[in-house]
Amino acid sequence: MAITAKQERYARLVASGMDLHTAALEAGCKNHEAARKFVADMAKRENVQAFIHQVRTVNTELTTPTENSATATTDIGYQNASAIPTETDQVRQAPTTPQSPLEFLTSVFNNVDGLYTPKERINAAIALLPYTEQKLAQTGKKEDAIDVARQKSENSPYATLSRQMEMQYSGLKN
Repeated sequence: MAITAKQERYARLVASGMDLHTAALEAGCKNHEAARKFVADMAKRENVQAFIHQVRTVNTELTTPTENSATATTDIGYQNASAIPTETDQVRQAPTTPQSPLEFLTSVFNNVDGLYTPKERINAAIALLPYTEQKLAQTGKKEDAIDVARQKSENSPYATLSRQMEMQYSGLKN
């Protein structure tokens, strides 16, 4: 979903080349254990990873030399950098703003942008249920009594005469 201030600070520090654990501590984690958990959580969040990549590309564009410059700079600030960005590394376009809560929850549930975790998608589906599925009301005492009487009149040994006649004639057909 939305990136918090702590996540944004962490992403900017990582994009600038800082170690993941140190960036988590600088972003506001209180101790090393919390930083370790925070780093693991941020590695799973696609929206934070996309933001890190976006900041890196902006930093790279700002540091690349102009065409007239003879010297070339290289970006060596982060780990596991590949020369060719893969399809998953590319920053996805920002979604159009949903017009209603129903559209927003549907887009989260369908994971249109690919930015949501499975837990967030499940929570969106749960929140979406009252809008799409109607909850059936309880039947009253009178309706229950009528349903029970109808079932007994059709399926019990004491069924009505017309029902008994249907049962007799259906057994005689050869």
